[in-house]
Amino acid sequence: MIRLMSSGVSGMINHQYRMDVIGNNISNENTTGYKSSRATFKDALYQAMGSGGSQQVGTGVDISDISNNFGQGTLEPTGRTLDVAIQGAGFFGVTDSSGKLKFTRDGSFFFDKDGFLRNSSGLNVVRPDGEPINVPELKDREKVQISETGLIYKVDVDPATMEPIQTDLDQIGLFNFQNVSALTKTGDNLFLENDRTGERYSNEDGNDGFGTINSGYLEGSNLDIIEELAQLISTQRGYQANAKVFTTADEVLQDIIQLKR
Repeated sequence: MIRLMSSGVSGMINHQYRMDVIGNNISNENTTGYKSSRATFKDALYQAMGSGGSQQVGTGVDISDISNNFGQGTLEPTGRTLDVAIQGAGFFGVTDSSGKLKFTRDGSFFFDKDGFLRNSSGLNVVRPDGEPINVPELKDREKVQISETGLIYKVDVDPATMEPIQTDLDQIGLFNFQNVSALTKTGDNLFLENDRTGERYSNEDGNDGFGTINSGYLEGSNLDIIEELAQLISTQRGYQANAKVFTTADEVLQDIIQLKR
C-alpha cells in the first residue's frame, strides 16, 4: 500500500514539472525567437517480487528529459533594417561583459554611440570569428543594409557618375552545433554550448549549412498555442488521476486501521 502511495506521489510531482514547462512555454508565446520545451516521462525503477524475483512491480514515473524544440518560428515584418531573422539553421553570437560567447535567435540589434552592434540586452553581436562587430567610422546609419549572408554594407552614390557604390563594413556571424538540441537555456533569449553540443562551427568559411538572414524581420516564437493548451489539459488530467491513486491508497489504509479497532 505504501508503494501505491509512493507511485501516486511520483506521478503528481512529475506531472507538476510538466505543467511548469508548459506554463513557461505559454507565457513566452510572444517572446522573440523563443524555442519551446517539452518534458517527457519514463517509468521509474521496478522492484522484484515473488519467487526468484520473476515478477516486477513499478514504483511510479520520472522525468526522462526536458528537450528544446528548435523548429522555425514565423518571420514577422518590422520594416527596421537592424531587425534581422534567420530563416533556417544557425544562431547569432553575442558576448557578455566577461567576453563569454552565447547564442540567440533574437535579432533585434542596434549600433551604440561607439559603433558596436548590440542586441536588445546590450550584448555585443559578433563576427564569424567571434570578435565584436564595430564600425566606428559609420556616420549615416540610415544607409546601412544587411544581406542574406549577414554582410553589413552601405550604398552611396558617386556624385560624378551617379552610380551606386557599395562599401562592405562587417559581417554578422552565424553559428551552429553538431547537437543543437543539447544547448542550455540561460534566459534573455540566450543559449550556452556544453559538453553535449559537440563541435561548434560558423559561417567564417562560407554559408553552406546555414539559413538566410532576413533584414526587416524578427522571428517569433515557434510555440503552437493550441497544442500547448491540449498538452496542459492532458497533463492536468494525469495529475488528477495520480492524486486519486494517492487518496485511494489513503482510504484503504484507513479501512485497515479501522479493522484493527
